[in-house]
Amino acid sequence: MTPIVLITGRYQLGNDAGIFQDALYIGFELKLPFTKTWIDSSATDITFIFYTHDVETWGTWIGHRVSINGVEIGRLKDPDDVQGASEVFRLVVPRTTLDSALGGKDNFVLTVELERQPAMPGLADDFVLWRIESDGTFAASLGWK
Repeated sequence: MTPIVLITGRYQLGNDAGIFQDALYIGFELKLPFTKTWIDSSATDITFIFYTHDVETWGTWIGHRVSINGVEIGRLKDPDDVQGASEVFRLVVPRTTLDSALGGKDNFVLTVELERQPAMPGLADDFVLWRIESDGTFAASLGWK
């Protein structure tokens, strides 16, 4: 299926405001209210695709938490443990997990939470989120209806 764009923009998460001059600094958490629409109601898994740059979660650092209505659906963790500009994260969510998080409702809050690294404070925990897509089985519009 063709991916569906849920949101675009440039949002800096972190504790060092202004290091990414082309991004809106939002601090430690981004909460996005969405209203869902099923494109393929028979899908057994739904994939969310996150586009970022400068996620530097190396070694045993578990990465930045992504949740729907407080239910963790995955983590944004540097896949190669190397410094690099762009990353693409594919979080595959079982339909049962998503249904449970949605609780039978069409409205939900998708949250990306900055996980600070106590052993490596500073710029290592700052990154930019610039796009979120679904795999085409699931669409969502910003705002609640």
